[in-house]
Amino acid sequence: MTVEVKVKVKEQFIKKQFYKSYLNENENNNHPIAVLADLYREQNDDMDLSSIRFAQGEVYFENKDFESAVFKWEKVGNQLSDWAKKNIADSYYEIGSYETAEKLYKEVKTDSSTLTSEIFLNLFSLYIDVSKYEEADRIIKEAVKYNPDYPNVTRIARNFYEKHHDWNSAVALASDESIRTEDLKWFIVLREYIINGVTNEMAPSYFVQPLLSLAKVDLEHFELMVEALWNSYRVQSVYVNWLQTFNDMLFQINVETGVKWNRLPSIYSMTYEELVEGDYFVAQLEEMMPSFLTNWLRITDIKGAVLATTATLAWDRLFPGRIDYQIVADAERAFEQLMKTPDCFEIGKELFENILQWSALNEIEVGDRFEWWTSKLTQFENTTMLVAGTSGNGKSSFVNSLLGEKMMGSSTSMPVLFEQDSESNIIVFSKEGNTQLPEFADFYDLTTVENNLLKGDELVYYKLPNSFLEKHRLSIIDTPGIDGNQVNTKALLQSVKLADRLVYVLNATAPYTENERSLLVKIQKELPTLPIHFILNKMDSIYSKEEIDRVRAEIQAKVRLDFPSAQVLPYSSIYSNQDQFKDLELFIENNVLSTEANSKQTEKLLLAIRKLINFLLEKRVENEDELRANVEWNEVLDDKLNGLLHSLKDKEMEHLNTIKSSYRELKDELKYDLKLSIPGLLKECKELIKEDSDFGTILETLNEEMNLRIGEYVRENTLPKLNEALQNWIKESGILLEGTQSYLTEMSDSLNDYIGNEYLNLECDFKVLDDWRRDADRMTSMTQLDDMNILLNSSPSQFILKSSGILLGLLPQNKSKLVAQYQKYVDNVNYDDVTSELSMKFFLQFEMFEKTLPRDLSMFLHAPFEQIHELVDETRVAIVNYNQTLEDMKSNPSVYFDPITFFTVRLRQLEFLTLRK
Repeated sequence: MTVEVKVKVKEQFIKKQFYKSYLNENENNNHPIAVLADLYREQNDDMDLSSIRFAQGEVYFENKDFESAVFKWEKVGNQLSDWAKKNIADSYYEIGSYETAEKLYKEVKTDSSTLTSEIFLNLFSLYIDVSKYEEADRIIKEAVKYNPDYPNVTRIARNFYEKHHDWNSAVALASDESIRTEDLKWFIVLREYIINGVTNEMAPSYFVQPLLSLAKVDLEHFELMVEALWNSYRVQSVYVNWLQTFNDMLFQINVETGVKWNRLPSIYSMTYEELVEGDYFVAQLEEMMPSFLTNWLRITDIKGAVLATTATLAWDRLFPGRIDYQIVADAERAFEQLMKTPDCFEIGKELFENILQWSALNEIEVGDRFEWWTSKLTQFENTTMLVAGTSGNGKSSFVNSLLGEKMMGSSTSMPVLFEQDSESNIIVFSKEGNTQLPEFADFYDLTTVENNLLKGDELVYYKLPNSFLEKHRLSIIDTPGIDGNQVNTKALLQSVKLADRLVYVLNATAPYTENERSLLVKIQKELPTLPIHFILNKMDSIYSKEEIDRVRAEIQAKVRLDFPSAQVLPYSSIYSNQDQFKDLELFIENNVLSTEANSKQTEKLLLAIRKLINFLLEKRVENEDELRANVEWNEVLDDKLNGLLHSLKDKEMEHLNTIKSSYRELKDELKYDLKLSIPGLLKECKELIKEDSDFGTILETLNEEMNLRIGEYVRENTLPKLNEALQNWIKESGILLEGTQSYLTEMSDSLNDYIGNEYLNLECDFKVLDDWRRDADRMTSMTQLDDMNILLNSSPSQFILKSSGILLGLLPQNKSKLVAQYQKYVDNVNYDDVTSELSMKFFLQFEMFEKTLPRDLSMFLHAPFEQIHELVDETRVAIVNYNQTLEDMKSNPSVYFDPITFFTVRLRQLEFLTLRK
């Protein structure tokens, strides 16, 4: 049997059209049942009845007589029995007997791959119909695994996965099939999944094999899939991992030289620019970057070669040894062969703005001085000419002759930048801050008087109306004379970075000394594109024009050994003839203001960027130092405040003890006075007992009188004494409290001096003294005491005495004896209890007042304590915050330094391009 016949037979089995093999062309008008019935009746020994029954079952099935079909298929016993079993299961499936159908499908055991695949697909359909989706998923995966080439099996699987949003299975199918078949349609399907975002959660390594397979099939579609993956991972946390994975994989692809990549070069360029924007840490990129740059060089086009080569070279300079030496050498050769490089000025401006934005985002104040510096470095409307020279060469006189007026003394102590403006304005810039000078005299004094405190970073910015500067759109910087002083040399090296040109004033009598040459060569090494020219001053000492020409030619030849483009102009600052000034003006126009000389704006911009980056690096150190200083300052303040709190608490306890002690003394003194005075006062009441007294009520009368006398004594003697004593006590206490206030005032002044502002105002509450005075007046103004039972306590002696008095009082001759007896009784009574009771009652409110003294003293010091505690809390919070910030900076320095590193990489690229141009 041929292959074609076998295929046809399999199709008949699948479609249940095997019966058609028994139909002849001339029997087309007869029903297949009739034809098969005739064959069955005409059976002979050579005819296979099972095949006829199988065919009959197909016809019955086609006509939906499933019962008859099953009956026929059950009788099949030849090689068609497996297909018959499968067809029986189909019949039960058709009538909705799903469990029976499933059971019968699973019972079929066959070596036929076609039959096996058909059973898989039919089971899959059955599970879909009964909503057994997990089983459907399992069986379709088995079908694909068993025979992925079986017609429609992968299409059915894909549709199922997509319908149920099983994207992992869908992606796995597309990936496996693209690798297995290398059929472009599966790669396209996989790319669509990537574009639609269903692969975002998959590891980059998952796509290595599909990409390797696609690279062998079609490079254009390879780039399209790479682009899709690149875009999908760009916003994912595994982006850097993707870059590493892809670049490692790209090394495995051997691409013929000359292959034109349409998309990868621009993808690499865009990605590199993203990576060095400053959003990543160096640690994230340092392992990946060498392979990234190496592959970029391999696939880049002419357009991207500039960025690829300079990126490689810049990265190698900042991280030497990370990129293979041969790759770096290749990058250098490629860079040298570039025919055209871009203008870096706009790129540099963008970098400069990026750094400033990053600084603002990180709350880094660049300061007025630095902003002024960078504004001057990046403004190109005027040409800035710096004038330098050795002390005594007439440099400042030369500057005065240019300005047309004497602005400078014999020399300046610091650089001065003169700039045209409609009004005069003088500002001194330094690290300590900016200072406005109100008058020219202040400027003159500042720049001519020697100052040992100068550090070399000061600069005077002098704006003034000046016709020469305005005419030539020129700014002039005069610098301190070079005399071996390191501060002056530093000032020159700092200010020369602002200059577009340098004009060095030589002394005609001793021109271009070795010290001058060394200094200028050093400047040229740091600023290789800065034009340098010379003024040969003090030519008034040479009288012959021929001699002047000879000296000029000799000096020009000498300086051109170091500065080939340098021009030399003979000049005398003491002569003001018009011809000489015209020569000077022409010299400046040709050499300082020429178009060629003004083409260095990019170098100035890059210098500003370099200065800004260095400033940010220094700022980090300053910030750390400032944080440590803040911690130390606050710790000192905390110690001072704690010392004050302890001292104040001690004073509070000391004052409380002193005030309470003195209060008790006055109180005890008056108690003692009562103890001495009251018994005598009461005994004097015996004089009231006379013979004519009513002895029946004598004790009541005496008791009443004693209470009256006690009240009078207290009002006339005790209360005035007490009031006077209290007022003295309040006065002495006030002196003590005023001493505490003086102490607090002194301490608050000291602390405020340390803090730097009037933060503390430790005012005590002296209303306490007013309250005490009011309480003292209230307590000593009492006029009524409750009567006490002095003689009426019903003691046995009193009872006997009173009974005798009633009895004997009736007998006149016994009255004298009774008077004596009563007087003796009054005189002999022990009045201590009475005195104690009186003291207790009288001093009760004074005792209560004493108990309020701790609270009163606490109220007196409440405000100072509250202020101090509040400041202590703030100080300790500040210490914690500063320490935490320091710890964060130390534990994760990459947050600050890595963006600066990437800014430096970008700057290095621009420097490479600028130097080449």
